[in-house]
Amino acid sequence: MTVAVVFVAVLALLAIFQLALACGAPWGRFAWGGQHPGILPTGYRIASAFSILVYGFIAVLALHRAGILDMFPEGLSRVGSWVVFGYLALGVVMNAISRSRPERYVMTPVALVLAVLALLIALSPAPERSFAGTVLDGGTGPVYCTTVMESFPPQCGADSPAVLGWDWSAVEHEQAQSVRWGEYSFQGVRGRDTITLVDVAAPLR
Repeated sequence: MTVAVVFVAVLALLAIFQLALACGAPWGRFAWGGQHPGILPTGYRIASAFSILVYGFIAVLALHRAGILDMFPEGLSRVGSWVVFGYLALGVVMNAISRSRPERYVMTPVALVLAVLALLIALSPAPERSFAGTVLDGGTGPVYCTTVMESFPPQCGADSPAVLGWDWSAVEHEQAQSVRWGEYSFQGVRGRDTITLVDVAAPLR
């Protein structure tokens, strides 16, 4: 989590820098190859403004990967983290070969720090998340209900992820026919179509 927070803080500083460029700050020698040392032309100022949106998306992805936010499927966040690392690693190279000495000396170390932090985030395991709701087993294994159909016994929606590591003997539950269910809070690691239980579930009521 600390790595992600530092990563986002550095991104925020870069976003402020790009915002200043977009608003007309005469710092062009530090960006875009240093082709325009003073105030950037309109096209480059628009590009600086757009880069703020890119930084924002990258920041949200990093916070998701750290478990601070829950915005994306785990598979997407995993692949996205590696794409971000590749993008930032390319940024290191581009800054290092810039014709602008200020950009090489100032922005290359910043880009390198971001790339290293992005690598650590990409290598990190999927975070544990909190879940609260209905777990139901209709005979094919326990699932975490994304929707609960009003019937007796209840039924879960078709997109409900399987819960791995669940033990009905360890929790109180209701049962009718071959269906077992209950409402619980628990910690788990979200996969593409699964949730892997990492702690004992506690009844919600």
